[in-house]
Amino acid sequence: MYNLVLKSFGVFINFTAFLFPKWNSKNSFKILSKVKRAGISEAGEEFLSKAEQTYFEVDDQSSVLYKWGNGPKKVLFLHGWMSNSQRWLPYYKKLDLDKYTMYALDAPGHGKSKTNHLNLEMYRLSIEMTLQIIGDVNTVVCHSFSNTALTYSYLVNPKSKIDKIIVMGAPSGMDAIFVYFKEMLGLSAKAIKILDDRINNILKISHQQIKINSLLNGTSQPIFVVHDFDDKITPYAPIETAMGSNPKIEKMITTGLKHDLKSEEVYNRVIQFIEK
Repeated sequence: MYNLVLKSFGVFINFTAFLFPKWNSKNSFKILSKVKRAGISEAGEEFLSKAEQTYFEVDDQSSVLYKWGNGPKKVLFLHGWMSNSQRWLPYYKKLDLDKYTMYALDAPGHGKSKTNHLNLEMYRLSIEMTLQIIGDVNTVVCHSFSNTALTYSYLVNPKSKIDKIIVMGAPSGMDAIFVYFKEMLGLSAKAIKILDDRINNILKISHQQIKINSLLNGTSQPIFVVHDFDDKITPYAPIETAMGSNPKIEKMITTGLKHDLKSEEVYNRVIQFIEK
């Protein structure tokens, strides 16, 4: 049923792209940026309630920054599309909060934020504001779409002070997201072209430049890549190519965990890399 709704939506976008291209250019991207907000469990609510919460807005878009602990080293966790900060509860249970201060961001349209849209420029602005609030960060931990947002943020402002980066379940870049939308919605070439032009009008650089390879091989920081061989949402093969034989990249390639990457082994390895 859900797939049928998506395909019907794709038919609508294709129709308006053909007959009403100006309307389509203005509204299709906004519609695609609207988030189906994931719920927060009882355990997640309890976890988030323990944090010091800072609400902030950038360009009228709401985000929430959570803070646990007061250790001298700072760790920032960034979630993916249709997720929220409760996904970091297992890491909270394992992180020594006498040594580390843990931060997590609910991006616009997610978690407890007060708006309902997210695009890459919104996420970048939220990350930039978060880094201004926090200051220097020891480790940034990204999952899924947030890897693309951090890559974009890095390309726009490579001077941000981040010592280490953990890349989990990353798309290969914006090109992969375009393929996902095209296949999921069945978008026509004309609809994709309008979407392409609209996005490049919003972003500070063209979306074609935003590739995970730029982050993996363009920074000097140690990087830990966690990916699952069976991930159907962000396939492994492009990430394997992007990593190449770069000696500064530590990797953990799992099987059977798919995109969520939820397991005690993953949690422990991530904590080990943070503490290294």
